[in-house]
Amino acid sequence: MPTNFIDRIVQWQPFFITVATVAGTLVGLLFISLSINREAIVGNHVQFRLARRSFSDFIFILLISLFFLIPLQGGFHLAFELWGIGILKAKVVLTQMREARGGERASWWHLACEYVLPVLSIAGLAVGGWRIYDEHLLGIYYFIVPVIATLLATACSNAWRLLIMEKK
Repeated sequence: MPTNFIDRIVQWQPFFITVATVAGTLVGLLFISLSINREAIVGNHVQFRLARRSFSDFIFILLISLFFLIPLQGGFHLAFELWGIGILKAKVVLTQMREARGGERASWWHLACEYVLPVLSIAGLAVGGWRIYDEHLLGIYYFIVPVIATLLATACSNAWRLLIMEKK
């Protein structure tokens, strides 16, 4: 049984390789979809906002996964990388909230995806980074995995809304 933090992180690498592969594939598919429908998306504020959120969430998932795959990296450096992603995510979320306009009547799930879940993911990155800084793997179990799941759920939900949204 591995005893030090680096050896225990190595056991998580198959999970993060899978997550990075999924996020990279989905961001690529979204990029192609957005390229094909560029004019319609850029011309509609709601669609543009959904596209930007989906794209950025997939990129955040990819970055988190890639940071966990850096070899021989201890909790100190990994924590600062997670905090950096959290700060960048907070900046993106605040910008998106500031730019959001009323007019679209949204369901409770869409409102949660738009406001609540992004804030919870930022908090999860902060606390998970702190636990990993202390080299406790519980930071991954209880914070980083739920952050990845939250970002994946919101990105896919936004991408789905973008796909089925009526073109105006």
